[in-house]
Amino acid sequence: KDKMSEEKFENEENLEAEDDLIVFETEDGEEVTFVIEDYFFYNGEEYAVLTEYDTEKEEVLDEGSIICKVETVEGENGEEDDEFIPIEDDELAQKLIDIANAQLAEDEEAE
Repeated sequence: KDKMSEEKFENEENLEAEDDLIVFETEDGEEVTFVIEDYFFYNGEEYAVLTEYDTEKEEVLDEGSIICKVETVEGENGEEDDEFIPIEDDELAQKLIDIANAQLAEDEEAE
């Protein structure tokens, strides 16, 4: 499992203040940053759509998104933290991507 930490992003030029950045550590110790694009529920479970983010250029990369399951865990300070777990099941991942895309299309129509 990847080790993950969460941090608030404070540069409001490219992201709104409430947007979160998630840092994943790969198996070889490299850190990859993602921005949370959206949350949604499927079968009573919470999931998030994450898109890779370039912290140096301070911009979202157009290299596709990933879906992670969101689990609430008790953090070190006793507060609740969200843990983001990548989906390993390809069939489930594709179903979740379809749901996320449908929800995104609905949101755009509503605007």
